[in-house]
Amino acid sequence: MQPVLEIRKLGERSYTYTVRATRATGAPVAEPCYEDRGLTSFVECLRDAAEALTYFPCVYVRFQGRCVGEQLVSRLESQPEAVVRDLLVRYLEGSLPPQAAMPQRIDAAQASVVS
Repeated sequence: MQPVLEIRKLGERSYTYTVRATRATGAPVAEPCYEDRGLTSFVECLRDAAEALTYFPCVYVRFQGRCVGEQLVSRLESQPEAVVRDLLVRYLEGSLPPQAAMPQRIDAAQASVVS
């Protein structure tokens, strides 16, 4: 089993996270087995979660209800600032419309047709 770390921003300096089991396709979301409220930053959530997840090598991460990838638990503890940057980029990429998220290249032949 690989756990799911769900992080939510509640306010300007207010974050919470839960840890739960993954679910089978079509199954309801599992109840959290761990929850921590009142942390003041995303980085603090990652560090705290890393302490709770020491028995697991990896964790699926969700932010604001969106899956933002899989991370090594050791990296949550040792490089939380870098992990936050990576996760926020993935979160923002997921909020773009499909065409904006994947810009297409225009080769020379297409460019001459367009101009």
